[in-house]
Amino acid sequence: MEAVTEVLSALIPPVVVGGAFIFGVVKLVRSEGAGQRPNRQDQAENHN
Repeated sequence: MEAVTEVLSALIPPVVVGGAFIFGVVKLVRSEGAGQRPNRQDQAENHN
């Protein structure tokens, strides 16, 4: 049982950090996307 506790205690910090990082990235992408939605067609024309 100690091995399971050690494994969990070793895995929890990276999972928490990874989850917080992913949450921040998703929040940033959503806020960026919300600001650029009206210009999406203009950006598509510029890429072509």
